[in-house]
Amino acid sequence: MKNILWLFTITGTLLMANSSKQDDKTGLIWQDNKEILDHSLNYDDAKQYCQNLDIDGFNDWRLPTLREYYTIVDLTQDRPALKNGFEIRDDGRYWTVTPFAKNPQKEAWYISMGYGEAEPYKKSRLYNVRCVRNSLNSMK
Repeated sequence: MKNILWLFTITGTLLMANSSKQDDKTGLIWQDNKEILDHSLNYDDAKQYCQNLDIDGFNDWRLPTLREYYTIVDLTQDRPALKNGFEIRDDGRYWTVTPFAKNPQKEAWYISMGYGEAEPYKKSRLYNVRCVRNSLNSMK
């Protein structure tokens, strides 16, 4: 059994290479390459970017929810308030797919990785994007 578990761990690590990171707690796989820093997009373009993303052999990426984003926030750290283990450590603002309930057509939540705070803003605003996908169990 140990050999199978070890093989699965090695295989998962090889599949994700250096472009993504699996969160040990949730199983979610997060984009973790320099492209994160290269894109400032409005909300609609951010969603489209994630839908078109193809890294580490996977093409089922999506924009994360606010709740999912908070699973990688570490409020004991700041600038960035990001869990350890991520290669790309930036304190920028990142889109979530979560719409703002009072004005869902025009506003959505973003999260600032500086201190881990979130607030809604106009979807036309330009923010960074860090895409996510479900666990390795949902391989294509």
